[in-house]
Amino acid sequence: MSASSVLCLSCHDGTIALGNMINPGVTNDLGSTFVTGRALVGTDLSDDHPVSILYNQNLLPTDPDLIYPNNVDLPLRNNELHCASCHDAHEDMHPPFLHKSTLNGELCTTCHIPTGTGWDWTGSSHATSTATAQGTNPWSDRKPAWTGLTVQENACMNCHTPHNASTPERLIKEQEENTCYLCHNGTVAQTDIQAEQQKFYHHPVEQTPSIGHDTTREENPLTMTLHVECEDCHNPHAMFSSPPMISFDPISPMSTNHSTAPFVNGSMVGVTGIDINGSVKPEVDYEYEVCFKCHGVPGKSACDNQRCSTANSYDMMRQDGVYNIRDKVNSGNPALVSYHPIELNNPVNNNEVPSLRNDIPLSTISGQIYCSDCHSSNVSPAGGGSGPSGPHGSTHEGILAQAYDFDPLNATSLSNSLCFKCHDSGNLYTDQSFPHDKHVIGENLACINCHDPHGSASNQHLINFLTFSNVAGQIREITGAGVFAEPTWVDNGLHNGTCWLNCHGVVHDGFDY
Repeated sequence: MSASSVLCLSCHDGTIALGNMINPGVTNDLGSTFVTGRALVGTDLSDDHPVSILYNQNLLPTDPDLIYPNNVDLPLRNNELHCASCHDAHEDMHPPFLHKSTLNGELCTTCHIPTGTGWDWTGSSHATSTATAQGTNPWSDRKPAWTGLTVQENACMNCHTPHNASTPERLIKEQEENTCYLCHNGTVAQTDIQAEQQKFYHHPVEQTPSIGHDTTREENPLTMTLHVECEDCHNPHAMFSSPPMISFDPISPMSTNHSTAPFVNGSMVGVTGIDINGSVKPEVDYEYEVCFKCHGVPGKSACDNQRCSTANSYDMMRQDGVYNIRDKVNSGNPALVSYHPIELNNPVNNNEVPSLRNDIPLSTISGQIYCSDCHSSNVSPAGGGSGPSGPHGSTHEGILAQAYDFDPLNATSLSNSLCFKCHDSGNLYTDQSFPHDKHVIGENLACINCHDPHGSASNQHLINFLTFSNVAGQIREITGAGVFAEPTWVDNGLHNGTCWLNCHGVVHDGFDY
């Protein structure tokens, strides 16, 4: 380390008293006084902004957000960045002794300006939000002299700190999600995401507090260790508030905080993903590509294995043996139109489903849905409320917006309200296409017995029999019947089919519906 920064550290590393001078004054009352508080950098500089480094063109490939050295109007002595590049020890015009103010990110963006495809930091929510602290002040760790009143004014300093950061990676104020919770606990942001993450069913961000990853550059979704953090779905330098869309459903709104499916909304812009073919995308175009980072890579998700384990340790096996969600919703799967319209909508599929409600776009040629139309908070618009959108947490298993029964044997007509967001219960229970009334109400069978909610590689109409399930120790199997060893359904044309299987104590030996 060169002399410039060493000179600063001679006091700020906390090892030498302020009064230890070669030529002390007449009175010296600082002989036992050491630097304390925020000014104490310490001797471990790994959690501080790098100093005594050469800032030239060779540094640029290490971080595409760095500004070209010739455009940096801060002191770079001998092209080196030192403490004095940011601090002016003799002038406190911009506290604490800075060459520029940190308000609105002025100092930080002199060297750093995050950009991507069609976005940059200057248009993001964290750079433009005028939200103020309504409760606990997340900026109380900084002196009023250099603290802003809004998210926009605090800019980079909302999340980052140049000294004594919680971790060396990205110099964030707290570990991982705790940095986000400083504002997203209802004190600054309008919605309380931290409360959503405390629900029993949630994305387990707390399990990997020290991943230290960079979602846009360092991680390869195909090879990374399975984990989830806020940054896996949200790029804090890019995200912005999308204009609300008109709700599909006036009774149970689906996606009032989204753009038009399947396009990614502003909160997920600039995030890596996996496309429908399984290839890595540096920046996603569609919401489902973010979800596929974990739920579209074989072996990454618990439900990508032969037996699907949920939060309650249910054991479930499907007839087609396909467990990768990306394969289930792929419009090119073997059953062609047997998928929920996440990646693509096919009007042929809609024409074959008379139960679709007429008051939602799903009954039209162009209708598509988001993953988050089903997987979202129970208090979100998708759940019929006005709380935060997205799959942060829910009281319903599977982080679902409304009830969906995972118990194959003890369902009720009300335990699958999620399905009735799009499907007309009156149509289903009048048996216009199949005797649902007998099976759902008469036998208390859940939708999950016959239908795979994401898609089926075996049959039309999402028919993919749950051949084995173990729910709380209660084992249930669906086997074949007649000449068929496996449970079998044959499509006989529009709204007609035949079943060969042994289910709910009844042998269906060529039952026509």
